[in-house]
Parts: sequence; structure tokens; C-alpha cells
Amino acid sequence: MKTLITLAAASVLALAACGGSQAAKQSAATAGGTVNATATDTKITLDKTSIKAGTVTFTLKNTGTVTHELVVVKTDVAQDKMAANPEEAGKVTEDGSLGESGDVEKGILKSFTLDLTPGNYVLMCNEIGHYGMGMHIGFVVN
Repeated sequence: MKTLITLAAASVLALAACGGSQAAKQSAATAGGTVNATATDTKITLDKTSIKAGTVTFTLKNTGTVTHELVVVKTDVAQDKMAANPEEAGKVTEDGSLGESGDVEKGILKSFTLDLTPGNYVLMCNEIGHYGMGMHIGFVVN
């Protein structure tokens, strides 16, 4: 009987250890989170400038007076050194873009979700002339 109780206790401990391991895997799989961005007519501000890799939801609130967007570009180029787009005057290239909000009218809040891997990113508004006015910010995924 003593052997049976010892075996049962060992089984419970083994299952608990597996459960903890599974919880750690789930936690790693759900890393990421939400990044709240605000677009004025001259800049983009973020509630955080870095996040853990994983599923990230970007929420863009347009507090400006014109249409804006939020483009997420994975790049090692400095946020203020993106190359001009030779095909569209007043815009920069979006090489490395992983996704964007699309047009967000003034006063509107819009969200979109991306799976991000570790690296450096630039978040920007690439409406004509907006990047040049300073509507870009560096962002890091750990």
C-alpha cells in the first residue's frame, strides 16, 4: 500500500511539472501584447517603444485633423533615414512592411494585429508628406 501511495504522489508531481512546463510554453506563445499609438498632425506617439515577440495588436487613434495611417516596417535603417519612394513623391519606401492600419480618418480609433519577430522596426505614417514632417518612430521587438 505504501508503494502505491508513493507511486500516486510521484505521478501527481510529474503531472504538475508537465502542467507548469505547458503553462510556460503558452506564456511564451502569447508574448506580445498591445501597443497604443496616437497620430497628431506632426508626430506619432506610442505608449511603449518595445515589446516581446509574438502577436502584437496595434491600436491607432487619430487625434489630428487629417487622415493618417500606421505602417509597421521591420528594418535596421534608422527611423529618420528611410529611403524616398522613387515612384511616389512625398512618400518613403515600405520595404520590410509587415502590415498597416490603412487610412484612419480624424477622430477614429483602428486596430490591427501582426505576428512580430525580434528586431528593429519603424512605425510611420506614409501618407504623402507625413513621414517628412516627422511622423515616424523607432520600435524594438525583443
